[in-house]
Amino acid sequence: MNPARRLAEAVRELRWAQVVLELMLLIAGILIALAVDGWIDDRRDERAERRYLELLQRDLDSNLGVLAETLEFEERQAAAAALAYRALRARTVPAQDREAVAAALNQLTARRTLRLARATYTDMLSTGNLRLIRNAALRDRVVDFYERAERTVLIRDRNNQMFVDQMYMPHLLDSALVSPRVSRNLPAISATDRDFASRVGQAGHVDDDRLWRLPADAPEWRVLAGKVWYRGITSQGALEQSRQLEQDIRAVRELVAGELARRWAR
Repeated sequence: MNPARRLAEAVRELRWAQVVLELMLLIAGILIALAVDGWIDDRRDERAERRYLELLQRDLDSNLGVLAETLEFEERQAAAAALAYRALRARTVPAQDREAVAAALNQLTARRTLRLARATYTDMLSTGNLRLIRNAALRDRVVDFYERAERTVLIRDRNNQMFVDQMYMPHLLDSALVSPRVSRNLPAISATDRDFASRVGQAGHVDDDRLWRLPADAPEWRVLAGKVWYRGITSQGALEQSRQLEQDIRAVRELVAGELARRWAR
C-alpha cells in the first residue's frame, strides 16, 4: 500500500477526542506543577523576608545601644573640652581647679570609634536578597539609612584622625604641659591606666605639670586653647551626628516593626 495512503488511514482512525483530552490533561499537569513550584518559592521567599526583617530589627536595636554609649562618651568629652578651654582662655587657674583641668586635658586624648551593626544588610546586598523585601518604600528607606550611616561613620573617623590623633594628642604629649593621668571616660582604658599606674607606683599630679608654671602671656596657653577648641568641636559634631543617627534608626526600626506586625501578626 502507498505510504501516503497508510498515513491518511491512520490519521482517520485516530480518536481525536481522546488525543485532545490527553493533551489538555498534560498541559493542566504542567500548569499545576508550575503553580505548585511558584507557591513553594513564594512561601520560601516570604519566610526568608520575615527572617531578614527580624534580623534587621535586631541590628537596629543593637545600634541604638551603641549610640547610647557613644552619646554618653561624646557628651563627657564635649564637657571636658569646654571646661579646659575656659580655663586656658583665662590663663590663671586657681590651685584647687588645676587637677580637674589637667584631667580634662588628658581625657580629651581619648576618642571612640563608631561601628554600626550591618551584617544583615551586607548579606542582603551581597546575595541580592534585598529584593525579598516586597515593600518597595521600606526597602528604599533601609538602603538610604545604611548609605547615609556609612558616610557619617567615615566623616567621624576622618575627624577623629585629623583633630584627635594628628592635631591634639601629639601636641599634648610632645609639649609635656601636663603629665599623664588615668583616663576617666573609657572604662577599658581606665582599667589599663590604673593597672599601669599601680605597677609604676605613681601617676600625674599638678606639681608635675609645666602648664601651671607658665607666665600668663606665654604662647602655650593660646596654642593649647586653640587645639582644645577644635577637639571640642569634634566631640560636639559627633554628638549631633549621633543624635541624628539615633532618630534615623528609630524611624527605620518603626517601619520594620510595622511591616512585621502587618504581614505576620500573631
